Amino acid sequence: MRTLQATLMRIAVLALAMAAVWVGVGRAQSEGAVRITAEADPTDVAVGEEIQLTVRVDGAPATVVQTPDPPSTTHLELQQRTPRTRQIRASRGGRLRQGVVFSWRLRPRRQGPARIQPLTVVVRGKKYTTAPIRVQVSPRGEQPDAPTLTRPDGASPDQSLDARDLFIRARATDDQVYQNEQVVVEYRLLYRPGIRLRHSRLAGSWDAPGFWREELNVASRPTPQRRQAHGQAYETVVLKRVALFPTRPGSLQVDPLRIETEAQGTMRIRDDGPSLRGRFSPVQLVSEGLSLNARPLPEGAPPAFDGAVGQFAMAVDAAPDSVSVGEPVSLTVEVEGKGNLATLSSPSVDSPSGVEVYEPTVETDIERNESRLRGTKTFTYTLVPQSSGLHDLPPVVFAYLEPGAGRYEVLRAEPPALRVTGEAAPRPMGRTGNGLPVDDVAEPMEADGAQWGRTNRRPLYRNPWTYLALLIPVLGGGAGAAYRRWGHQLGPSSNQVAPADDADTTRLREAQRRLREGADAAFYDAVARGLRAFLAERLGRSGPTDVPRAVLDRHLPRHDVPADLQDALYDVLDRCDEAQYAPSTASVAPEDVLANAHAVLRRLDSHLPRPEGPALRP
Repeated sequence: MRTLQATLMRIAVLALAMAAVWVGVGRAQSEGAVRITAEADPTDVAVGEEIQLTVRVDGAPATVVQTPDPPSTTHLELQQRTPRTRQIRASRGGRLRQGVVFSWRLRPRRQGPARIQPLTVVVRGKKYTTAPIRVQVSPRGEQPDAPTLTRPDGASPDQSLDARDLFIRARATDDQVYQNEQVVVEYRLLYRPGIRLRHSRLAGSWDAPGFWREELNVASRPTPQRRQAHGQAYETVVLKRVALFPTRPGSLQVDPLRIETEAQGTMRIRDDGPSLRGRFSPVQLVSEGLSLNARPLPEGAPPAFDGAVGQFAMAVDAAPDSVSVGEPVSLTVEVEGKGNLATLSSPSVDSPSGVEVYEPTVETDIERNESRLRGTKTFTYTLVPQSSGLHDLPPVVFAYLEPGAGRYEVLRAEPPALRVTGEAAPRPMGRTGNGLPVDDVAEPMEADGAQWGRTNRRPLYRNPWTYLALLIPVLGGGAGAAYRRWGHQLGPSSNQVAPADDADTTRLREAQRRLREGADAAFYDAVARGLRAFLAERLGRSGPTDVPRAVLDRHLPRHDVPADLQDALYDVLDRCDEAQYAPSTASVAPEDVLANAHAVLRRLDSHLPRPEGPALRP
């Protein structure tokens, strides 16, 4: 009996020890993926309006997250001390994602700048601190931002409506951002309760020159929400929400948004009389334009930095971890977070000794339903071991700029070691032991017992036609040079672009065709794509061909590209960005843009190194 009890006791102790080990492993795996973010909506309000502060914890269940204390604020009044709490459980890529969201309501005390101080969240005893948030408070009851309320035909609108009854408000999450940092611009339609709208539609084009744009989802049939604006109640719906990423530093302009709609207001015949509805009147509403200042990236970027700005997390996995020589292994690098995922370049993976590494396949999953653009970009590398043994895979490094703190962060992950068994296949020799060539020729020669013999045919070097054939390319080249010299003396016509060298003709061939067809927007797009594809090839980028401006600023000087050539390149790209969406406003003729693009490509061809092997085509 005692023996049985002792055996049961040992089994229980062993089970408890294994449970503790598994709990520790699960806790260690989840701790590395914890990410804390804080947002305020809106960040530009009037006195009396309400702000919602949202703190999101990703990568940890709610049971291990302590409810944070209320945030400290400057010139903002907290409306609730206990936050609203919402748990998150979602499955992505076969893995369970858990999190929790805390939210508070605040109101501004006075006009002017306000601030939400950094907030501390404790997860499993470890403290995480959010970045501070700036809020701009305007005075109560100020005039609407959009002073125009007109009819499309220029006539006066219905007298029962004025500019305070309905207008469009444009708001940006921040007006001071870093180059390539995300800023979200939202356009809201506000109208007085009781006003009816119908047949609403966008009027004209909307543009944001100098920005990479990503549209966020808004409801096609939105339910109006009640909000305070200018000290009064309004019904409001979101018309447009877009994530902008400045591609260059400086002051950048965002166009106003224009809509046309039909509105029906109310009117009173007498002050004490009943309200009467007017007729539906067509009106045009115009929001204010926005000006955003993009700051250049700070100095001291780490070597692994390639232009990413935002908040990111990285996970690395290799499967299987035990293979035979020559069998493929998938190394998966998943980068998740908020930022411009479309231009995110692949992390650098070095090729260890005895293992070949191939270029990754890329999958992008972007979430557009939230207030900011976020998502996941997965890079899958194929590794093929060439020798047996235990191979230590190199670490994967990814660097980005954290704009809230204004500093560079470096993520580093160590893939598991790769165990390889078996022997490498023998390499074929150049010749057999009998001096015969290998492969298809040697085997039939040896099988038939045939011998090498002489032929009666005259050798090529004794044939006069051989030398005549060699002279044909020389004569053709001389004739071509004489023709080009004759054409240069005549000079190009006023409406013809000078012919390009062979080095850049292929890149801009599509642009030349579009120019002949008169397709202005397609022409500018083709010029920009040709230049960017050339730059991506020469700078050795195997990912997206849209090389960010930050990468060009860093790599072009390394190849001794002079400043005037960099300016000429940026000038062509900027003109293409501005003109392909509004070609009628272009200040430079498309023929001149094409000629400048040819000149830039010819000069860059002499500075940037040519890639080894076949060129990478877009």
